[in-house]
Amino acid sequence: MWLLERLVPDASPNNLSLAFQADGTLDADALRAALTVVVNRHEVLRTVYFATGADLMKTVLPSDRFVVEVEEATTFVADADDLERGLRPFVNRRFPLDGRPLLRGAVFRRAGGDIFCIAFHHLVYDIISATRILEELVAAYNRLVAGEPVPPELLVRLAPYTEPEPTPESLEFWRDRMTGFDPSGLALWCGTPDTGETTLVGDQITRVLSDTARSTVRRLQGELRAPEAVVLLTAYYVLLAAHGAGPDITVGSPVSVRPREDPRAVGHHTNVLPLRLLADPGESFRTLVLKVRDVYFGALAHLDVPVDSVPDLVPRAGSSWRNRMYRHLFNYFPGLGLPDFVLGGVPARSVLVENGFNKFDLEFFVASAPDTLRVIARYCTDHLSHDDAEALLLRYEALLEALPGALDLPTGDLRVWSDADRKVIDAANDTDGDVHPDTLPAALHARVASAPDAVAVQYQDRSVTYRRLWDGATAARDALVARGVGPGDIVAIAAARTPELIATALGTWLAGAAYLPVDPEHPAQRVHQLLADSCAKALVTDRDLEIPAELDLPKLALTPIPEAPSDTPLGEFTAPVEASGCAYLIYTSGTSGKPKGALITHRSIANIAVDYTVRLNATAHDVTLWMTTFAFDMANLELYTPLWSGGRIAIAPDEARVDGQVLLDTIERYEPDVLQATPTTWRLVLDHVAPLLAGRRVVTGGETVPVELIRRLLAAGSEVHHAYGPTETVTWCTWSVLREAAHVPEERLDIGVPIRNTRVMVVAPDGRELPVGVRGELWVAGAGVALGYHNRPELTDERFGVHAVHGRYYRTGDLGRWRADGTLELFGRADRQVKLRGNRIELGEVEAILLGHPLVRAAAVVVVGDRSADAHLVAFVETTEERDVADDLWTYARAELPRAALPQDFVVLDALPVSANEKTDYVALEALAAGGRTAVRTPGTAAEEVADDAVRDLVELWRELLDRDDVGPETNFFAHGGHSLLGAQLLQRLEQSTGVTLKLADLFAAPTPVTLAESIRTAALPQVAAS
Repeated sequence: MWLLERLVPDASPNNLSLAFQADGTLDADALRAALTVVVNRHEVLRTVYFATGADLMKTVLPSDRFVVEVEEATTFVADADDLERGLRPFVNRRFPLDGRPLLRGAVFRRAGGDIFCIAFHHLVYDIISATRILEELVAAYNRLVAGEPVPPELLVRLAPYTEPEPTPESLEFWRDRMTGFDPSGLALWCGTPDTGETTLVGDQITRVLSDTARSTVRRLQGELRAPEAVVLLTAYYVLLAAHGAGPDITVGSPVSVRPREDPRAVGHHTNVLPLRLLADPGESFRTLVLKVRDVYFGALAHLDVPVDSVPDLVPRAGSSWRNRMYRHLFNYFPGLGLPDFVLGGVPARSVLVENGFNKFDLEFFVASAPDTLRVIARYCTDHLSHDDAEALLLRYEALLEALPGALDLPTGDLRVWSDADRKVIDAANDTDGDVHPDTLPAALHARVASAPDAVAVQYQDRSVTYRRLWDGATAARDALVARGVGPGDIVAIAAARTPELIATALGTWLAGAAYLPVDPEHPAQRVHQLLADSCAKALVTDRDLEIPAELDLPKLALTPIPEAPSDTPLGEFTAPVEASGCAYLIYTSGTSGKPKGALITHRSIANIAVDYTVRLNATAHDVTLWMTTFAFDMANLELYTPLWSGGRIAIAPDEARVDGQVLLDTIERYEPDVLQATPTTWRLVLDHVAPLLAGRRVVTGGETVPVELIRRLLAAGSEVHHAYGPTETVTWCTWSVLREAAHVPEERLDIGVPIRNTRVMVVAPDGRELPVGVRGELWVAGAGVALGYHNRPELTDERFGVHAVHGRYYRTGDLGRWRADGTLELFGRADRQVKLRGNRIELGEVEAILLGHPLVRAAAVVVVGDRSADAHLVAFVETTEERDVADDLWTYARAELPRAALPQDFVVLDALPVSANEKTDYVALEALAAGGRTAVRTPGTAAEEVADDAVRDLVELWRELLDRDDVGPETNFFAHGGHSLLGAQLLQRLEQSTGVTLKLADLFAAPTPVTLAESIRTAALPQVAAS
C-alpha cells in the first residue's frame, strides 16, 4: 500500500475521509473533544508508522501523547453541488510516515451550514469503520454541546482487532486458484494502453441505473438462484470481456475480514480477493452466473489471505508498480451510505469525498437499496477518459436491460452497446446514395455526347478532347478484339503515363475485359510474375519488354489517338460492361512474398467517381493533376473523377513525385485545381510548391500523415483532404476535409467518415462489432469491396466475408476505433503491434509521436533482434537539420512515450526508402537494421581520452553493455541501444563497483557518462554520511 506513495510522491491514493454537513453552526471545541474520545477509545486510530528504507514499522501512541488535530477554515469556498472538490485538498494532504498521527480533522465554515471532515490514512481506517466512528462521534458531541458527560460506554478502551494468520488450507487454495494466470490479459481495448508508469490520478462518474435494469436484476436473483451481487458481478465480467479482457479474467472484490462477533471493528480490515473466472464466450449468461457464484463463495471461504501480499503468486506484467492480481474492481455495498442524523440539535448528513486518485484502471462501486441501484464508476485517468468511463457505465446498464431476452445466448454474441453507440455508428454508416449510370464507361459515353470538344487530357503540348479520347478507346478496343480479347479476359498494360495509356484502359473495358496495370520500371522478375499469375490474354506496352517464351503472351503496341475526331455518329452505348464485372486486376505485396491480385468491379469505380466528385466539388472546369504511377490505385482519383465530372486530366512528369522544382513547373504550366500525393511525396516537394498551393484542393493518404504536414499544407492556403483506404476497397473508402489549422488535432488525425455506399466496422478478433472508443480491426463493406483475390480462393476466404447486415466485407488488417463524433481513428497495422519484454507496443504509435517533433519530416520504426530476448526498436528519421539530433529526439520521445516504447537507436537518413507505391519501404529498413547495429547507428562521439576517471569508467561500461565503440562522455545510453533491462544491469554493476545505489529513474534523468558520474557523486555523499 505505502510503496505506491513512494513511487508517486505527489499522489495520496491511501487517504480516505469521513465528512458530514450540518444545517447550522458546529462547535469546533466540542468536535475536537468528541474526536478525542473516539481516538482514545480505539487504539488502532492511535497507531503510527515509521518508514525506514524498505521497511515499515508501527507503534501505538498512548492517549496522553496523541494530539488530535482539528483545524478551522473560515475561507472555505465551494458550491453546494461541488463540496467534494472543495474538501479534497484537505483530505489529500499527505500523511508522512514518521510517527505522526494518521488522522486529522477540520471544520469548514460556510453560510449554508458548517462541514466537519476527518481525513484518515488507509493503514488505520476503511469504509466499514465509518459507521461506528460516526455513531460514537455524534453521541459524544451531542452530550458535550448539551453540557452533559460523555456516555460511559464511549470511555471503554478497545484493543485493535488482530487478524489471524492465514490457514495453510487457504494459502493452498489461492496458490491453486491463481496457477497459470497471466495478468497481461486484463488490458482493455479502450482508453490509453498501459505505459508502465502512473500518476494514479482518478475520477468518477455516478449513475442511478434505470428502473428496467434494476427490476431485471431483482428478477434474475430468483430465476438464477444467485445473490444480487453475483448477478451484477457477472454482468461486470461480460462487460470487461466485451472490451478486450480475458477470457481469463480476475476482478478484485473488497471484503471485510472482521470477526462475526465484531463486524464493525474500527481499522483497516479489508482484503481484496482476486475473483478469477474463465469467461468462455460460448457460454450463456445463465451458465456464467453459476460459475461466478461458485467463484465468489469459494473466495469468501478463504478470505483470510491478503492475496496481493503473497510473493510469487502471479508474475508481474510489464510494470513493477501495478497490482499483479487485478486491474478492475467490483465493490458491492448493501445500502446507499450513512443515514442522516441530528447533531447538536440540527439536521446533518454525510458528504462523500473521494481523494481523486485510483490505484486501478476501473472500479464499479454498486450501492443497492430496495428502490435504487447506484453505480459509481471510479477510474484512473492514466488509462481511461471521462468519455471511456461513461460509455462503459452506459453499456453496463444496457447489458442489464437486455438480459431477459438473452439469458441463454452465448455471452460472446451479446452486443454490449449503448443507445449512444448505435446512434453514432449507424449515422456514420448511413451512406446510401445513387450511382447513375452504374459504370464509368457509360458515364464517359454520355459526357462525350454532351461535350465532345471539351479537353479531357493534357500532356506536354498535346490536348486531347473527349471525343478523340473516346475514338482512341474504340481503336484500342478493336485492336484487342482482333487479338482475341473478350469479356472476362485480363489485358496487361505496361506503359508510361500518356493519353494513349488512358485510351487503352478504356478500350479494354469497351472490349468487356479488365486491365492489369504494370509498372514497366519494376524489375523484370516481378513483371514476369504478375503476367504469369494474372493469366493475361495480351500485353499492351510502349517498350520492348522481354517476355518469357512459356507465357505465350501476344504483345501489342499502344494504339495512337487520332489527331482529329471521327465523323461517325457516337451512337448508343452498347459495350459489354456490367457493374458487377471486373474492371481491373491490381497486385499488392503479400506477407508471404507472393503478390496478391485484387479484382475490382465497375460498380466500385463508378461509386468512387461519384463520391470523389462530390467531396472535391469537382466540375467540368477543374483540372486534376495525374501524378501517381498507373500501377498504384491512388491513380483512380486522378483519372476517373475528372472523367466522371467532365473535367480535365493533366499528366505530370514522373520526376514531379520527387523533385519539387519539376512539380512547381508543372503546376505553373497546367494550373491544376486538384493535386494528390502520398505524405512521402508531399514531404519531398512541399518546400518548393507551397507558394502555389493557395486555393487548391490537396488530397493525401496511403500512409500515416504527420500532423505537421497537414499544418504546412493548410498554411500554404490549400484545402486538405485526408483519406484512407486499402487497395481491396478501391482507393479511398473514408474521407475527411481540413480547412483551418485551428481544427487540426495536436497528435493524431482522424481518417474521416465512410464514403458513399460504404460501411465500416471496428471488429474484435472473434468477429464481434465493437462500439465507440474501442480498438479493433477495421472491416470495410459496401460498393467498393473487391471480388476477391485472383486465383487465391484460400486467401479470399481468409480476408473477405459476408456480413448479415452490411453484406460483403474486407478485413483490412488495420487497427482503428470509432470516435464519439462518428469519425474513425487509425492506429496502424495490426501486424505492426509487437510485444517486447512483456509490453505491447504499436510501432505506428511510436512513429506518430516522433513525427510530432518539429525537426522530423518523416519517421519509420522497425524491430531488430529476437523479440523474445534482446530485440530493440530502431527509429529511422528524416530531419530538417543536418546536425545529429538523436539526443534531442530521445529527450522528446522520453516525455511522450512509455519507457518500453522508446527506440534504442535513432538513425538519420537523407530520405526514407520508398516502395513503387510511394510508401515507406519497411522491408528495406528492416534489412538495413538487421545488417548490423554498427551500420545503423547515429553519429556518436568517438572514443577519446577522458581525464575524469569516473567518466572514463562509465564510458567503458557503456561500450560493453551497448556493444559498440562509438561511445563518449556525452553518449546517451537510451538513444544508442540501451533499454530498461540493460539499464538495470548497468545500475547493478555500478552498485557493485561504487557502493552507490541508484534507481532506474536516475539513469533516465542522467543518461550520459558525464551526467551520471555527477549523479553518482551527489548520491554518494548522503549514503556515506548515513553509513
